[in-house]
Amino acid sequence: MRWPFGKRDKDRPSPGGAAHAAPAGARAMADFFAEAAREIDAHIAADPQWFPNLPYKGAMSKDQARQFEIEKRAMWRRVIHDARRSDLKALKWTTRGDELVCPQCRANEGRVFAHGQLPELEAMPLHLGCRCELLPERP
Repeated sequence: MRWPFGKRDKDRPSPGGAAHAAPAGARAMADFFAEAAREIDAHIAADPQWFPNLPYKGAMSKDQARQFEIEKRAMWRRVIHDARRSDLKALKWTTRGDELVCPQCRANEGRVFAHGQLPELEAMPLHLGCRCELLPERP
């Protein structure tokens, strides 16, 4: 299956009929998935107890959990990437607000990362099983 948000070929017509060139700084979603897979696999290799420590215990197999972690991580990174290329004022870190939220994420609850702080957000390490989200703060 081809990811629907992947980079289009420059010479292939867009749905409107005109040739479509990717905007400067654009990245294919497949790039985010590949990077996320490397990042998640490194976390898994470093923590033999990664699977039993996930907050969604028993809801999926190890392979499904790995794939889910990769998808979440790729989307997290894509949101930051797109926010950096947009006119969004900031991104706000939100947690689920329950007893499963880790101390690291609880400390970031409600933290707003202004547009100029997005590289800092992008560089922050994320743990396996993180259920946090980034919400847009519009101008």
